[in-house]
Amino acid sequence: MEMDTEFLFQIGAVIASLSGAWALVRSQVSTLKANQAEIKNYVDELNRELDTAENTVSVLRSQIKVLSDILSPGNLEEQNKWRGGVSERLKKTEYEILALQKMHNGRHPAVEEIKMKK
Repeated sequence: MEMDTEFLFQIGAVIASLSGAWALVRSQVSTLKANQAEIKNYVDELNRELDTAENTVSVLRSQIKVLSDILSPGNLEEQNKWRGGVSERLKKTEYEILALQKMHNGRHPAVEEIKMKK
């Protein structure tokens, strides 16, 4: 097989086009890697923001649960019964204090007077 100049030129052209394609592929791969890194950073930031939002929602749900438990009809009924009991005991205590004040004559005899009467 003889190698003439046309054949060598074709082989050179093929090699040149392959090397050009290889350089283009390397350039595209590096560009794609840079884009991938940017996208990864963007997705990481989105994940951080999503985690923050989920934590906030979780805290709010917990707070709403506590408030709904406090304001539940059963709990309010129990609190009102307790307050009613306290109110009645206070009224009874005030009545007993007034009765004791009416019985007391306001005079406090000295201890010697009490001993002399005995």
